[in-house]
Amino acid sequence: MRNWKAYLLATAAIGTCGLAAPAQAQLVYAGGASFPAPVYRYLFDCHSVQVDGNPGGPTWPYPGGAFEPAYPIHPSCPSATGDFSGLFMQILYVPVGSGGGKRALIAHDGSSNATGFGAAPAVHLPIVSSWIPGWTDKYGYPSVQFVGSDDVWNATDATNYVNSGNQAKYGNIIQMPAMAGAVVIAFNGNDGNGTPLNIQNSVPAGATADKATFGYPGNYSGLNLTRKALCGIFTGHITAWNDPELKKSNNNVQLGTGAIKVVHRSDGSGTNFLFVNALYRQCQGVTGPLNTTDALSATPSTRSWEFRFSDRTNAACPDALYRASNLTNWPDFTNDTCSPAQPLNNNPGGGTFIAGNTNGGVKTAIESNNGAIGYSTTDFSQPVLSTGMKVANVQSQYDVDNNTGAFQWPSPTRIKNSMAAVNPILPDANAIANPLNWSSQSQVPNPATPNSYPIAGFTWLDMYQCYSQTRDSGLGAGTFQNLFNYIGFHYYDAAATAILNSQGFSAIPNTWRDPIIPLITGGPSMMGNAGDPSNPGCSSKQGA
Repeated sequence: MRNWKAYLLATAAIGTCGLAAPAQAQLVYAGGASFPAPVYRYLFDCHSVQVDGNPGGPTWPYPGGAFEPAYPIHPSCPSATGDFSGLFMQILYVPVGSGGGKRALIAHDGSSNATGFGAAPAVHLPIVSSWIPGWTDKYGYPSVQFVGSDDVWNATDATNYVNSGNQAKYGNIIQMPAMAGAVVIAFNGNDGNGTPLNIQNSVPAGATADKATFGYPGNYSGLNLTRKALCGIFTGHITAWNDPELKKSNNNVQLGTGAIKVVHRSDGSGTNFLFVNALYRQCQGVTGPLNTTDALSATPSTRSWEFRFSDRTNAACPDALYRASNLTNWPDFTNDTCSPAQPLNNNPGGGTFIAGNTNGGVKTAIESNNGAIGYSTTDFSQPVLSTGMKVANVQSQYDVDNNTGAFQWPSPTRIKNSMAAVNPILPDANAIANPLNWSSQSQVPNPATPNSYPIAGFTWLDMYQCYSQTRDSGLGAGTFQNLFNYIGFHYYDAAATAILNSQGFSAIPNTWRDPIIPLITGGPSMMGNAGDPSNPGCSSKQGA
């Protein structure tokens, strides 16, 4: 295995040698997951040259060519003007979703709707650059070098990549957890009748301290949801704000009245996967009355509150697959996706469900509907965003088992604690090189560690093994050297960690970070330049 620090210093020196102007810069094309896209923009613009959104030309692919201005350089970046690395590399990233990212990586195509990055992004951030002012095509990137994904690399992805013929050209796929993020439980703040919720709990003292530590402009809330309350709401059994279970977990004070409206994603997303994966595990064995009316009656019934909404992209039609999925058969979808479609019968409690397209659509639906509660991400919510949605505190398995009375909030510290509940078992170089080994061990749907926020997961960087120097001709350091340098910044620089934390994300635990060094510097998936005779995995490849 190569010495990581020595090699990193060498690539940095190569990258800065002889480069005097941005005209010599190297463009790297990427895309995929929307969940981490804003924080990626801050990271990329700090390490590399800031992306300006191409103010002199078309901005693909927003309708009408709307201009998306540059993100500000993050205050935690050591360079006030970006390009901290001095490599004159610029990384473009289009947030089309995890599925579009993996599709583009498999096909090695960033340019087409069929096999490339896909439709217009839902997250507004600059995705083109004035460094390519002659670029008039409003669709797609000319190539792809890496992607971000909230979806782990799976056996189907691996088969499709081999069948595409691109493994023979670009080498193995390298998958690394990039950061850990939370799925938050966001709520409107009013009950079903438009009256502010009567929240009498104080904000947890630790949440106030976390807000100060990370410099967040917004606030945490005092709304607490027991494990049972969380399961009851999102299975349609806690149907109103005067439900006894809600009163029990909120200082024995009735929160309000009127219907609870559950807002969920209508499109496939990694956010949906992380959320339903947590509920499938955390709601096992949970029971309660049929609905709030039943709960308030003299003889309430006992029903299962397990999360039993099926995978909407059901590959085993007509038999429902009850599993974590990017797109779920929520009750308001009415019919499943089989042909002919069958009616869904998964809402016996009569809960109210509302769909929102993308996390932005969920935010709009929650804010515009009295009594609404749903799930989203930290970048749309308080305290990271001062004008974001309020978020609830929830119980971890440790709190449930030990009757601590504590409730957890989605801070970087508690997210990291959650993901540290599982350590990867990668005993040799072959195991480290196989992305399926990382995928199968990475889910932590019900962490049992103290002080852990229990709805969290990794988002991933997926890269090729071999990179071409041909596309780098005359541009100083090559793609491999520059990406290798970025990896060092991303995982080992304090500035990168500060940027992650500022947006509500956590750096990955050290037990997950440490195998990345042997993954990319040795073994069957050692990264390198195509045609390099010293790297057996890349010596016969053309490179990405």
